[in-house]
Amino acid sequence: MTQDDLLALLGRGLRQLTSASHPELTPDSDLYSSGIDSVQLLELVTWTEKELDIRLPDEKLYAVTDVRGLCDLITAELADRVAS
Repeated sequence: MTQDDLLALLGRGLRQLTSASHPELTPDSDLYSSGIDSVQLLELVTWTEKELDIRLPDEKLYAVTDVRGLCDLITAELADRVAS
């Protein structure tokens, strides 16, 4: 899955989970400056985990502040799943 695929997936999830309009997500988008609050972020992560059948480790999620970091974490978890 490419970064563009992940951006599209995250954007779709955000639109489905919130009624507010959010700016276009880019890899450098700060998650909280984009108008996403902590509850919405948790909902987005949970939605993404279900969509991709992965589990993102909480201890690694705490360090994520931007979309690139979230995409990198998702990519690593997908790679771990394939390697297992």
